[in-house]
Amino acid sequence: MWFFLALGLVFTTTGVQQFLAGRSTPADPLWWAAWTVEPMFAGLLIVLLNFEAVILAHGVSPDHQWWSRLKRVLLTSTLLMNVIPQLIPLLRGRWAEFNAGSAVVHAIIPVIVYGIAEVIPVIQARQRQVILAAYAATDPPPPPEQPEVPKRPATESTERPRPADRPDTTSVIGKSMNLPPDILKAITDAWERAKTEGRDFTPADVRQLVRLPEPMAAQIVADLNATDKPVTNGHAVA
Repeated sequence: MWFFLALGLVFTTTGVQQFLAGRSTPADPLWWAAWTVEPMFAGLLIVLLNFEAVILAHGVSPDHQWWSRLKRVLLTSTLLMNVIPQLIPLLRGRWAEFNAGSAVVHAIIPVIVYGIAEVIPVIQARQRQVILAAYAATDPPPPPEQPEVPKRPATESTERPRPADRPDTTSVIGKSMNLPPDILKAITDAWERAKTEGRDFTPADVRQLVRLPEPMAAQIVADLNATDKPVTNGHAVA
């Protein structure tokens, strides 16, 4: 469509040049300048149509009165400048110089160009709608299958659980002791330091942090040590 529109505009360029140049010769700059008028009109028209096609393809309408006015001014100017030179012999009474076929062609081609200019953006917009509708009607591809990871039997697991798998030590103590959170944190920090140093955490360590009865301190130590036992399948660890 764009190619045939360009061909029609090339034809109309000769008619506009003939209208503007008149009886001037190639020695006159006006003769050469007359060739630039129709390409200027055609260039503006093509840029305008291209932009219109793009926005219509995305579902946006120009929605401005001067949009259509500008296209009509450009194409009407081309039509008049092509037809008037063909009618001049009739106006001057020189019937022998009048060519009816040439006049009809010079009148029809600008009309065809105008029609193509109006249709191209609509065609591209409808084409985009059809493509999007086809994509929407297509079933989505199935998700890729994930390979199954074999599970290790529970009897083979003798590893200590990761720290993330252990219960929160402060919550373990909190279940049996009603202690403030800052004291619970101090006790668990001391327990972690003892493990890092490779020594046992004793009730005496607890009583250094907070004054508690011996049985309560021993219970705290037992609860903390219980969270550090290895995960087994119910059998004793050698």
